[in-house]
Amino acid sequence: MMRFIVGRLFGTAIVLWAIVTLSFFLMRFAPGGPFDKDRKLPANVEANKWVIYGMGVELTAPVAGTVDAVADVELKKKVYDKGTLLAVIQPEAGGELVEVRLPADAMIVAMAATKGQTVLPGSRIAVVPKSLWQQYTDAIGHYALLDFGKTFESEGRTDVSERLLKALPISLELGLWAMLLALSLGITAGIFAALKQNTFVDYSVMSVSMLGISIPTMVSGPIFIAIFVIGLGWLPPRGWEAEMGSQFSSFQHRLLPVLTLGLAYVPTVARLTRGGMLEVVRSDWYRTARAKGLSEGTIVRRHALKAALLPVVSWLGPGMAGIISGSVVVERIYSVPGLADHFILPALARDYPMVIGAVVVYSMILVALNLVVDIAYAFLDPRVRLT
Repeated sequence: MMRFIVGRLFGTAIVLWAIVTLSFFLMRFAPGGPFDKDRKLPANVEANKWVIYGMGVELTAPVAGTVDAVADVELKKKVYDKGTLLAVIQPEAGGELVEVRLPADAMIVAMAATKGQTVLPGSRIAVVPKSLWQQYTDAIGHYALLDFGKTFESEGRTDVSERLLKALPISLELGLWAMLLALSLGITAGIFAALKQNTFVDYSVMSVSMLGISIPTMVSGPIFIAIFVIGLGWLPPRGWEAEMGSQFSSFQHRLLPVLTLGLAYVPTVARLTRGGMLEVVRSDWYRTARAKGLSEGTIVRRHALKAALLPVVSWLGPGMAGIISGSVVVERIYSVPGLADHFILPALARDYPMVIGAVVVYSMILVALNLVVDIAYAFLDPRVRLT
C-alpha cells in the first residue's frame, strides 16, 4: 500500500507540472497581454509593473552620473539589434561618456531614464521583457513553493494565495454539500430501482435519470430561480452568506446553489448504483444469503451495499472533478463568492498569476481526490490489492 501511495504521489507531481506548464504557455500565447488596456502610466510606474510581475528585466546604469542623452526608441513595437544605443551617461567623476546598450533582440517595454536625470550605479534605465523560457523557469520555482505572486488586478497589492484562501472554503463547501446530496438521493434511488427491477419504480427512476442527465446546470439554475425566487418567492436569488446572519437565513442562501449542483449528479449516481446492485442481486452468494433466511434489508445493508457501491466509488474521483468544475457555472449564476470569480474573469483579463493559482488549486484537489478513491476502492473490495 505504501509503495502504491508513493508512486501515486510521484505521478501527481508530474501531472501538476504538466498542467501548470500547459496553462502557462497557453496564457502567454493567447492574443493580447495583461497591460494592453491600461491607461498611459508614468514611465517609472510602467517599468515597475513589468519588474514586479516577473515579466521584465532591468537595464541599469553602470556608473553614477547624469544622463546626457536618451535614444528615441519605440516602446513595445520594435525589436532592436544587440548593441543598439539606449542612453549615454556623463560620469560624476568626469572622463569619457559611458554608453548603455541593449542585449540582442530586445524590445523596450518601459523607459525610466530621462535626459538630465542624475543616476546612481544600479539605477534603472529601461526595462526589457524576459524571454519566455526565463519567465517559465522563474515561475516554476515560485509555484513549487505555492508562491503565485501578486494579482494584476490589484496592481501588486494583493497576493494570489490570499484571495484563493478566502474563496476556496466556499467552493469546497458547495461541492461537498452537493456531493452529499447526490450520493444520498442517488444511492437510495438506485437501490430501490434494482430491487424493483422492471417495475414502475425502476422505470420511473431511470426516466428521471435520463431527464436529469440531459439538463445542464446552466439551464436548471435559471429554471430554479424562475420557480423558487421569482414565482414563489421562497428563496433569495443570491448565494452563500445570509444578509440577516441567522442560521435559517444562511440555509436559505445555500439551498438553491446546492440543489442546482447536486441534483445534476443524482441521475449518474442512481444509474451506477442500480447497475452495481443488479450485479450483486444476481450473484450466487446473494441467493445463498436469502436461502439462509436473512431478511432483504439485512442482506442489503450488511453485505450487498458495499459491493454494489464499487462503481460509485470508481466514479467519485472524476465525479468530484465534475462537481468542482461545475461549481464555477453555479457560482456565477447565484453570485457565490467562490473560486469562479478568480478563474473566469482573470483569464479574460490575462491575470496570469491569478489564473495559474486557481488552476493549481483545482488540480491539487482533483488529484488528491483520485488518490483517496483508489485507496478506498481497496478497502471496499478485498479482491483488490494495491502493492
